[in-house]
Amino acid sequence: MFDHHDSHEQPYTVHLDGTSLSLRDLMEVRFTFIRVLEQRIGGPAQVLKCYRAWASQMESGARTMAEAQIASARAWQEAWEHASEVTVPLLSHPQTTVFRFELC
Repeated sequence: MFDHHDSHEQPYTVHLDGTSLSLRDLMEVRFTFIRVLEQRIGGPAQVLKCYRAWASQMESGARTMAEAQIASARAWQEAWEHASEVTVPLLSHPQTTVFRFELC
């Protein structure tokens, strides 16, 4: 019987949009992207906090945000850029593939 330790699904995922995506791209590279993102930011709760701050900044601008929110938004942007730098070279067709973060 399968022993399932964590019954909670991850609250987000990363999709790849592009042409000629390989199974390796869709599985291994995508999971590597998530792992690198979490290594930079922290666990799922911290990733969500930073993503939401970044999304709020994109929508409303930084003028209405507290310093902590601005720092979280910056952490998201830096982590996303770092994860991209690490994983884009691993893709089958890096010039035609884009990573897309999505809440579940």
